[in-house]
This record gives sequence, structure tokens and C-alpha cells, in this order.
Amino acid sequence: MSIFFNLKCLRSFIMKLSSGWEQSVYVLLILARLPENRTMSSIALANRLKVSPSYLKKIIKSLVDEGLLRSTPGKNGGFSLNKDLHDISFYDVFLAIEGRGRIFQSQGLLQNFIGSESGKAKRCAITSALDEIENTLVRTLSNVSLAQVADETQYNYNLGYLDEWIDEMD
Repeated sequence: MSIFFNLKCLRSFIMKLSSGWEQSVYVLLILARLPENRTMSSIALANRLKVSPSYLKKIIKSLVDEGLLRSTPGKNGGFSLNKDLHDISFYDVFLAIEGRGRIFQSQGLLQNFIGSESGKAKRCAITSALDEIENTLVRTLSNVSLAQVADETQYNYNLGYLDEWIDEMD
């Protein structure tokens, strides 16, 4: 079964993610195709993806800070992968871009809703449901590696134009 099919249940959630999450995934996939010891500038990446260079720099900084990318300073510097794609999950990218902490944070409105503090339940049903959804989401995002995405993309699409573009960047 396709990993993309498995992620259809997450489609509405992923659509709510910042655009930085998707841009991050493509940056990582592009950099994974670089020959060893090569780097690429954030400007080249922004041009390829047709996204804001200033926003992409912010995203790349988050990926560097999280240890997913390596930054090489200097005239011929740029960015490269710091981890193998097998060791990077969708959840790793999520943490780098969206930050750590709860995905769904209850506002604690139950007491306001019922108008008192008495009741049989020890926990709010909404909070319990959101906790279960969050656990499922984290588990699902953690189970998809960027290597899987790269392999499936390679299988489904001709990446020759991308590789030619990378070669021309020399």
C-alpha cells in the first residue's frame, strides 16, 4: 500500500500546517540528491521551489538548529543533509518547523461549559479525544521516513530535470 494513501487521513491536518513544513520536506529531498561534499545555497533552493527566499532562510535555520541540515560557511558554502533520509521522519520535520509541545492544547473550557466543577468524569471527553488523535498523528508522522517518500517519488516521477538542474549548479 502506498505511503501517500496512508497519509490521506492526515490530509486536512497537513493542509493546516505552515507552508514551511512542505517546503522543508522538499528542501531535504533536493539536498539528498546532491553529490557527496556538495552544498546548495538557500537562494538556489528558493528559486527552484519558487518560494520566498527570506522565508526559506528562516525554515532552513530551523532545520539546521534541529540537526537535520548542516550549514557550511564561506564563498562556496551552503547547506547539505546532516542525517540520512532513513533517519528523518515526517515528525522530525514537523518538530523542526512547528516546534515542540502539544499539537492540540485544551483551553480548559469544560468547567465554563457545565457551569460547575462536579461530575462523574475525571477528564474532559474533548481533551481525551484530542489526546488520542494527537498520539495517532505523532505515531503516523513518525512512521514515514523521508527515504520512503524519496523512493516513492523516484518510482512515480522522472527526476531527470531535477538532477540536471543540480548538475548545472556547479
